[in-house]
Amino acid sequence: MTSTGPCQLPPSASDPDGARASDFMRDASHELRTPLTVVRVASDLIAHDDGLSDASRRSLERIQAAVADMEAVIDALLLLARGEQCALDTDVFPVREVVEHALARLQPLLEHKRLRLETEWRAAPVLLAPPCVLRVMLGNLLANAVRFTDAGVVRVRLLADRVEVEDTGIGMDAATLARACEPFFRGEAATPGLGPGLGLSIAHRLGQRCGWRLRLQSVPGQGTCAGIEFGASLRD
Repeated sequence: MTSTGPCQLPPSASDPDGARASDFMRDASHELRTPLTVVRVASDLIAHDDGLSDASRRSLERIQAAVADMEAVIDALLLLARGEQCALDTDVFPVREVVEHALARLQPLLEHKRLRLETEWRAAPVLLAPPCVLRVMLGNLLANAVRFTDAGVVRVRLLADRVEVEDTGIGMDAATLARACEPFFRGEAATPGLGPGLGLSIAHRLGQRCGWRLRLQSVPGQGTCAGIEFGASLRD
């Protein structure tokens, strides 16, 4: 991988624009909770219907997984909106459990792709951190890997101090890589319909909040490797 580096720091939320952005994230997150709760409760009720076909049940499972992911994103946005002055709700947990959970949710995205999913379990790190933050960050990295890779491999590697997601997709040049974590930046190679370009920005900000470093390495036409370095969150 020739182009490499940590994501650049976004503007601080301590300035007036940052404060307004935090207020907006908090208010929007609270507004989204109610409709998501309605969808979750309704889907849970439907799940008890023994007459569902196998295809309908698979679709329902995808809806439930998407709701859970959105609730995790809302939790993460609220965490960002609270600012540095608020303590994090942390827990001690093995990273592998979160990784395996994220990989299970990745399967629907792989259904129509010519991709192999490979895992390398080289270590078993344990963190003291908010599990929802790792779920959101890793979910974003995995979704990007599948989204920008039409054929080849998505490889997830768990090491003693970090987790990495590597793909054989379109990659990024140095100029794109330098701006990859900017809000709403999607790059010239982005395909219409791929979303507003907030995933890496949110992941980067969440990592900062936990003291984690998000590192990206990429080569145009060869792929990208994204890593979350855990730093002081690691436990023996």
